[in-house]
Amino acid sequence: MTTSVFKISNTKEGAIYPPEQVFWKQDFLYMFTIGGHLVGSEVNYQKLMHCLKKFNEKCFFILENMGTVITDREDPFYAKISVLSNLSDFNNVVNQFDPPFGFYINDFFIYGENDNWGIYLCECPTINIIGCRENYVKDFSEVFNIKGNGFDSLKDFIGKEYENHPELLQKLISNYNLYASKNDKIFT
Repeated sequence: MTTSVFKISNTKEGAIYPPEQVFWKQDFLYMFTIGGHLVGSEVNYQKLMHCLKKFNEKCFFILENMGTVITDREDPFYAKISVLSNLSDFNNVVNQFDPPFGFYINDFFIYGENDNWGIYLCECPTINIIGCRENYVKDFSEVFNIKGNGFDSLKDFIGKEYENHPELLQKLISNYNLYASKNDKIFT
């Protein structure tokens, strides 16, 4: 499986996950939200579907990052989901996935046919990373109710996740340009 948005490895050994940079696009800006699920409610799911339709998406894809889980499976979970779906439809699709310890133990790539955006669902730390071109920032900020790039509101939470490895927190901040002056101008 390949995508021009994410660095996806065909092997577990080559897998990339945060704090490493999982996106290919050098011009993407990054926003963070609390993780655990793609969205928290039907209302937010419909906002996201409206946003994806605005970006001319007909569907979106979810692909498991196999490098973050211990499993005997050879193939990652993969699904194609219509932008006409609702949260119940989405949950029914992902519930077909039967990981060893539950859906939320794994990391996932969410992307569409439009390569100007992607969302990485991350288990450790439990965050979602939205990567997109500058002209998509406002739309995603509204969908996910993100202030700025979202990092300031999650800084304490993420800091606790990395408290025994502060160098990994610094790597996350650096790799996702969380304090870059370019972002400061866009996210104000």
